[in-house]
Amino acid sequence: MEKYMREYKKENTALDMMKIKNRSCLDAGNRKDIYCVVEGPEDNFFVVDLRTAIDIGLGYRIEY
Repeated sequence: MEKYMREYKKENTALDMMKIKNRSCLDAGNRKDIYCVVEGPEDNFFVVDLRTAIDIGLGYRIEY
C-alpha cells in the first residue's frame, strides 16, 4: 500500500471519508488496506493509512 494522507477541517467529515474508504476496500475483498483518522496540529483531521498512523505515533481511530 502506498502512503495515503488527506486533510479535513471537520472531524465528522474525516470520519465519514474514512468509513467510505474502509468499506470500499472490504467490498473489493481487500482486507490489508485499513484507513484511520488522526488529529492534526491546528484543529484539523487527517485520514491516513494504518501504517502512516503507526509511524506518526499519534492516537488514531478506526471504524468501518
